[in-house]
Amino acid sequence: MSILVATVNGRRDKNDVVLQELLDAGNWKQALVSVEKRLKKNNKNVGLVVNKISILLASGESDRQSQAVVEVRDLLGRKPPTSDFDVLVAIESLAEGWPGWYRESKVVIDQMWEHAAAAKPKDEKLLDLWFRAKFTKQNYKSAQKAAMLHSKNFPQDRRPYYRLILSSHLASESLELPDSERSMFKEMAYRLLTKALSLIPEDSNSSQISRLSLESSKSNAIKGGVDASRAPQNASDLLFLLRIYQSQGRNKEALDVLNDPRTGLTSSIGRSSWDLVLMKVALHESCQLWDAQWTECYELLRRASPSYNKDTESAASVNLGLAGHDWTIWAAFLNASSKIATIENSTKTKSIIMSYLENGRKSLNAQKALVEFYASDPVWTGNDSDGLLSALLAFYYQYSASSICFDGLRHARRLVLDQKREFLLEIEKHNNPDKTMEFSEEKDRLDWILSEINCLKQAYALTVSVKVGLDNTKLIESFVVVCLHLYSISVPLSRYLPVSERQPGDDAAILAAMGCVHLFDNGDERGLVRAAAILEMLLSNSAHNYDAQLIIIRVYIYLGLGAQAMSHYARLDIKHLQYLTNSWIMLTRISTIHPHPFPIVSSNRIAMTSPATMLKTALGWGHRQNQQVESGIVSFFEHDKLTELLQHLEYQKTTEVAALVKVSLMSEAKRIARLGHGYYGLELDIAVNGNMLSQQYTTISELSLIPDPSSFKFEEVRNTTSFPSYEAYGQDAFERYLRPGPMTEKPWLLAELRLTDLVYAVMGVDTGQSRLFRQREMGDMTMPEKAAAELTTVMTSLHGGATQHAKSIQKDYASCLEGALSRLEHFTKPWTILAQELDEDPAQTMVSLSPDLAVPNWYTLHRIFTAMDQCAVTTACLQSIATLNLTTHYYEDQAFLDTTAAGMKEIGRLIFRTFHRAAKGMQAKMLTMSEKPYLQEVCFGKEGDEADVVGIEMRRLVGSQEWIAGYCRGLMGNWAEALQGVVSTKYRTVKQVRPDGT
Repeated sequence: MSILVATVNGRRDKNDVVLQELLDAGNWKQALVSVEKRLKKNNKNVGLVVNKISILLASGESDRQSQAVVEVRDLLGRKPPTSDFDVLVAIESLAEGWPGWYRESKVVIDQMWEHAAAAKPKDEKLLDLWFRAKFTKQNYKSAQKAAMLHSKNFPQDRRPYYRLILSSHLASESLELPDSERSMFKEMAYRLLTKALSLIPEDSNSSQISRLSLESSKSNAIKGGVDASRAPQNASDLLFLLRIYQSQGRNKEALDVLNDPRTGLTSSIGRSSWDLVLMKVALHESCQLWDAQWTECYELLRRASPSYNKDTESAASVNLGLAGHDWTIWAAFLNASSKIATIENSTKTKSIIMSYLENGRKSLNAQKALVEFYASDPVWTGNDSDGLLSALLAFYYQYSASSICFDGLRHARRLVLDQKREFLLEIEKHNNPDKTMEFSEEKDRLDWILSEINCLKQAYALTVSVKVGLDNTKLIESFVVVCLHLYSISVPLSRYLPVSERQPGDDAAILAAMGCVHLFDNGDERGLVRAAAILEMLLSNSAHNYDAQLIIIRVYIYLGLGAQAMSHYARLDIKHLQYLTNSWIMLTRISTIHPHPFPIVSSNRIAMTSPATMLKTALGWGHRQNQQVESGIVSFFEHDKLTELLQHLEYQKTTEVAALVKVSLMSEAKRIARLGHGYYGLELDIAVNGNMLSQQYTTISELSLIPDPSSFKFEEVRNTTSFPSYEAYGQDAFERYLRPGPMTEKPWLLAELRLTDLVYAVMGVDTGQSRLFRQREMGDMTMPEKAAAELTTVMTSLHGGATQHAKSIQKDYASCLEGALSRLEHFTKPWTILAQELDEDPAQTMVSLSPDLAVPNWYTLHRIFTAMDQCAVTTACLQSIATLNLTTHYYEDQAFLDTTAAGMKEIGRLIFRTFHRAAKGMQAKMLTMSEKPYLQEVCFGKEGDEADVVGIEMRRLVGSQEWIAGYCRGLMGNWAEALQGVVSTKYRTVKQVRPDGT
């Protein structure tokens, strides 16, 4: 319920309290009478008018709400304007209730704030609140005006000056403003920050600046000059100004500031600031000043070296101590060295690296730097062909039992073929299995296991994952067996370790599962089922292993086992930004694989959940995130942390440019709603009378979430690197082998939005959008999606023409309609072919795991659900066109339209019946097969089949026939459950009302 504003000099009197109670109780009529009585006595009280508007809106009646709009407009035009902050905020909030009109009235509302501030120019609180109110709403132009007036009226206060810089900078980046204004704000921000830097004294120190600030504050009122306190007083202030220089592309000027004795790394302001060091490194790289970059990093690394003599240090030098040994410095140092590429420079580079490793010293960063040096330095890569191999082996010997080992050895791919063989032989020799008998301590055994896993990762990257056009099935099978054997050794040792998300031997099982996926890619259909079984065994010991969870989710999705996948997805506890970066792993195409609710076991209880619920949670995160961002902005303001505020706003941009993720999730949710298995926004009562789609399909606020594609801020925020991968250099990431269709991109998104718009149009809801879509933009879709997109384009054009009222288009439209309807059979052919296949022999649409066992995978279900959705929408569209023609008479043969719509409806019924019948038959077969050993033989091999080395090792690892039987029975049951979604999807169309009411 609305919170009413105070009406007596910014305070609430007893009348305000009574009015609030009436409104909270829902007695808006009595509340309205009460406030109108008070207005008759005092019609100039703006607070009373605001309360009246709130009450009118609370009534829920359209006439009252229309009256509220009139009242708001009158309120905006009042002279003189109110200067009460609460009333100003309330007025703006009321205006925001009408997004379209609010955009038009934004200038008037901004002027209202300006007039209020002009009426009270010395009210510092009002100026501060004006700035905050506009800044949190990202109205940077108005916020800039507030900061400018505040800075002008209170020159002794440095805070509004820095806010003026900030708001000017952000206004210059606002896409809502014209280019001319953005350029003006950019120049203003530049002049302001340049002025602030010029105020720093020549012989600067922090105490001097503080003293000068106090003195200038006293004398400023007399002299009227600019307050010296506006000069940056610490490294945080300086970093804030430099970030704006950097964002404007003025990297050279920013670098000059850091080279200035007053503001550089040796000054009192910048001394020992790690953030400024990183800034200088980034600026050197942006300006491509490689000699300066190399020298700066060389000095930092030299002073951090164990052999450095601190007695020789200059007072003016930059010394961060051991902090200078950071990998960021090493990476910049090596990059600069490779760019300079002279013998003298490369020799010095190698020398500083070796100073960290001489006399038996150990240094992870230096060891890693040595590998990078031999891999990237053009001088040494040509002169010392074995240097990289030696550095790689040295790194492995030192860190073979560490989790960072694989990343440190990524340059092994640069070795020539003979060197790769030598490398693998040497690291295998280092992990001689005979050594395990000598280990007396468990730690030594665990270190050996970790070393062996890192050895296997290199074997996987350099041999197993390499696609050379030859059949390497035997090699991969042997690799999987070795990995499973190593995992079986690690399990007993892990039981005595503290409980954690990841046990030492887990990666061996993950490598085995990856090997099985490669077997699947080679044509062995058993590969994915075996990968799933291996990962389930792993998760029974390490229930929260994140990598295993991600892989098994995609394996189950590919197998068509959506309920299994979502059960594991629920355990991931996805939160915050992960909804944008990682939710695609589970929710891509979920509406055409498993749109229906399913039971999930949690804490020994069985509850129903659904992908619709997961999608709603993912989409709701954006709203919660905006609230957190506003809260964070307020917090940073309170503590004057402007640098952190800039970073916070950059983080916010990540969510703003995620149009692909947000709208794709919305599209999935809408299809689930159309298929009758969930909700989005309001509850969708799709099953009303068994044949109509509820008019509650959308809300006005939901429509505002669907942007025009031309305005998309399209940037990739999906994090594919979070998915585990140890693939060979130059090859696809591991995740690619488990994709249910191509990655969804902008063409796919536009097709989905056009389908959504078509449904809205059929229901009589005007989205006010026009989607541009061309058939050549279909490269990232599956075949069913391409067929659906083509039909949607045609239906959208026909329905759009049917809603026009211009007689001039009548002839062209009739011709277009006739041509499209004559090709209707072509458009519906994918559905009829699928129905025929399912009617004749459902097995031909499924995947054959063995001669005796075929199961539906993701593509089987994807074809069916896509056809069901498109069939229902097309039927509804044709019915709508026939109904609209009764009014427009664009097409003379009404009977033909009615017959075509009725025929399409009958085709839909036949297709749905066929799908239902086939799904029930496949369900029955799955349940019958669950009592037979077919899937057990696929997963774990046949008893006595010595050639199936992977199956033998898997059976030996599990050991329990009861577990094997139960797991396979559960999978067969889940395939039957996946088909239940087809059975429970009913044929529904949008109810059409003819002009005569029938």
